[in-house]
Amino acid sequence: MTTMEQIEVNGNNGRIGSSLLLFLTGLGAGVAVALLLAPRSGAVTRRFIGDKVYRGKGWVKDKSAAAQAYVKDRGDELRGRAEEVAEVISRPLGSDTPRR
Repeated sequence: MTTMEQIEVNGNNGRIGSSLLLFLTGLGAGVAVALLLAPRSGAVTRRFIGDKVYRGKGWVKDKSAAAQAYVKDRGDELRGRAEEVAEVISRPLGSDTPRR
């Protein structure tokens, strides 16, 4: 599959995911360099890292809850569409009522 076909199949989702991954990688590298070059003592740096991890845990929990709700909503929507399609397919040709 060529790159253009992948973009057509994935739409913007593929590019958004790649961009997010690159951003997070750069963010992580920046944090690592900043911590290595920081003019703080080891204890202060460890406390700083612990605080950031604690705050980040809450952020990740919030984002994962939002993602879970989004996936559930989309799943419910797709289930409804599938039921509609199944109903249409179950009808005899030329009939407006479902087969029993």
